[in-house]
Amino acid sequence: MSDLTRRSFLQSAALSSLALAVNNPSFAASKFDTRTTGSIEQIDIYHLAHLDIGYTDQPAVAREMQRRYVNLAVDACRRTASGPAGERFHWTTESTIPVLDWWNAAPPDRRAEFLRVVQDRQIDVAALPCNNTPYMSEEEWAAAVSWLPEDLWKAVRPRIAIQDDVNGFPRAGALKLLDRGITHVLTGINGDTDAPFPAPKPFWWKMPDGRRVFVYLAQQYGEAYDLLGQDDWRLWDSPSAGNPFARPPRPGEIFRSDEESVRKAHGLCLERIAKIEATYPFPRLIASVTDQWRWDNDPPFPPLASFIAAWNRLGLKPALRFITATQAVLEFEQTYGAQLPVYQGEWTDWWANGAASIPRELAASRLAKRYLRAARSEAWGPYDAAWQAGANPMWRDLVLFDEHTYDSADSVLLPYSYETLGEEAQKALYAYRAMGEAQLLLGSRMRARLDDEPEGLYVGNPTPSPMTGWVRFPKRSVRSAFRSLKAGTTLTPVYFDKVSDRILATQFPAPPDAQPPKEPAVVRFWVQDLAPHSVRQYQFADSEASELSAPPAQAEVEVDEHGWPKSATWLGMTRPLFLSGFGDFLAVEGHAPRRPDLTNLLGHRADQKAAEQTRKLLEQIPATADGPVEIKQTPFTTIYSQTLHHPRLNYLVRCLELWKGEPRARLSVQLYRISSTDPENLYLSFQLPSGDELPVLSSGGTPFVPFQDQLGDTCRSFFAIDGWADYKTPDGEWLWVTRDAPLVTIGGPYELKLDTREAGVPGMVSALIFTNFWDTNFAADSHGEMEFQFDLVWKKKIDDPAAVAETLMAEPAVLINPEAREDPLVQKDLWRP
Repeated sequence: MSDLTRRSFLQSAALSSLALAVNNPSFAASKFDTRTTGSIEQIDIYHLAHLDIGYTDQPAVAREMQRRYVNLAVDACRRTASGPAGERFHWTTESTIPVLDWWNAAPPDRRAEFLRVVQDRQIDVAALPCNNTPYMSEEEWAAAVSWLPEDLWKAVRPRIAIQDDVNGFPRAGALKLLDRGITHVLTGINGDTDAPFPAPKPFWWKMPDGRRVFVYLAQQYGEAYDLLGQDDWRLWDSPSAGNPFARPPRPGEIFRSDEESVRKAHGLCLERIAKIEATYPFPRLIASVTDQWRWDNDPPFPPLASFIAAWNRLGLKPALRFITATQAVLEFEQTYGAQLPVYQGEWTDWWANGAASIPRELAASRLAKRYLRAARSEAWGPYDAAWQAGANPMWRDLVLFDEHTYDSADSVLLPYSYETLGEEAQKALYAYRAMGEAQLLLGSRMRARLDDEPEGLYVGNPTPSPMTGWVRFPKRSVRSAFRSLKAGTTLTPVYFDKVSDRILATQFPAPPDAQPPKEPAVVRFWVQDLAPHSVRQYQFADSEASELSAPPAQAEVEVDEHGWPKSATWLGMTRPLFLSGFGDFLAVEGHAPRRPDLTNLLGHRADQKAAEQTRKLLEQIPATADGPVEIKQTPFTTIYSQTLHHPRLNYLVRCLELWKGEPRARLSVQLYRISSTDPENLYLSFQLPSGDELPVLSSGGTPFVPFQDQLGDTCRSFFAIDGWADYKTPDGEWLWVTRDAPLVTIGGPYELKLDTREAGVPGMVSALIFTNFWDTNFAADSHGEMEFQFDLVWKKKIDDPAAVAETLMAEPAVLINPEAREDPLVQKDLWRP
């Protein structure tokens, strides 16, 4: 900072101190602190409750308590509103969910009181609904920044966003905030993993489109409690709100405002602040205080205002200012913003691995997103405001699912307790409810569009790229006999498969104890290049259709000793589509005296000693072949099926389907994880012949190149992605797509790397399909049957990888119309908004 700026600040601080002395005789008469060293002259204190939808309490309880905290904050502000400026209570609402929950339950007079304290700058409202993970889609970010009704948004005028606890923040979220006029972000990152830079640190964050966000990277959201010289008061970390043996602190138990207590706190503050001053050059520090009941989901503590006022009356330095986060951040940027460095890159998240502890629920959330996108397709006609209004609650459920808490604080210690299971059930409900309602929305859109069409079978492509592949439907959904499908004058052959029509899959065998159907249950037929956002009509025909011509270009496939493909090369390719090890399964088991030992060691390991230390705690267990590969030929594809053996699984079956007419592969994997709470990471790995090229990944619709396009010291061990990795090379473009498991590593399993900051072998992309390495906050024992699908295509050039990936992940939408016409009342009341 310039000398002029510093002198200006010090002059302002001196005038403020003089005014305080004149207006407060007790201040003037007290012993004046003569501290002259140290860069920090003022600490701006903001008070909040960190919103954790779970962890301390089940989600419904956490939200109810946070709603009550808004009530308490309003009362505390009103009680001090007429007092001197330095003695008024202030409250920052970290998130908009509690604000809207409170607003919806409050009577008009109470709402008016709330708006008054907001206008008086005693309460402010930050712009995001909760603290989120990078699994959020672009649509979820749009829902997040529009959580409050527009009239309430305008009334409270959010000016900043807060992302606490979570150590990542996707640029997709920052871009959506900028679109809403929010240009400032405040973070209070948990100290258990690396932040982009050592905190506290203010900086400018440049977006891909050139716009900038001011970021104040503060210490963890509750650090100011310790900074202000307070001793640990909590009995234990995270008691539930209904626990009768733990409670919030009462007046006089923390933040005592008598002179002896304040001076003691000041002495401790000077010791603790010296560590910050060693690397922090600014005279003003921004710090957050939470209550000490749990740190998370804690209420306002009204006596904090008296403590701060007493501190200032004694003339202690640094001076304290009790304000809202918004005022602190905006004033800091206005004063020092021109002097700050500018950084750019994706802000990746170390906590992204938590979502992979619940792989089925994660897959269900992604299916819900696919249904919602399909429902939005113009194939079903205009998507007007009424349809969008119906979808909004589903997107909000998905935002809540992608919130950063995946289980309770005791999920590892007590994985099968009622509290843990209750948290898991409520978390899962966000995904499953959105999935079910989104499927209904898609079905309603299809029926509203197609019920008036003639008898027949309708196949829709609700995605932005042409669709080629199998279409499947239950045989019993057609009440008459048929032997082919007719589109115009062309007959299309159909195939009847003896598999469950509730699964609609041909790759996997029936479960070990299940009896396969005696009669064909599923019908399948092939569609070629079904246009984007289009519907194709077929009629059921009695005639037998001749076999369609097989594509002329077939792959040259090399297999291993068991018959599993090691590589496949199509005409026109100079490299194969994939290399040996495509779809291999690996478990990395952790053996440590304490689970946190694994968490602490599996961060950045830039030195050889740390890597060797980690390896001693890990065991690699690959799956092995359990019999020969079965091969099935269809007119358009070849399917390789193989059973693998692994000690952590009851069974594992993988099926690789290779398209004959284009360089394309689909791997489907079905496995059954045996119950265990021991720490392990489960991987499915894919080796691509892409050389040294790094892929383009995407988070929330915003692309980035891992290891290169990242902000500071952010996570390079794994990446939460939208579902695809695009490798652009001089020999063509490889697009790898994961439908269900969006947590990936580049260069192989991250635990086995010498340095996670380096990509290693860029063409090795691995899906981390399950992990419980985290020491808290995750589901310790997801077990049972799980299914995953991956696609890989090669083209000379892919103009829009996100659009192609969306199509590869989607299924054709099928609807069957009978000869009988629908009653208009049914159409109106069942299928239209």
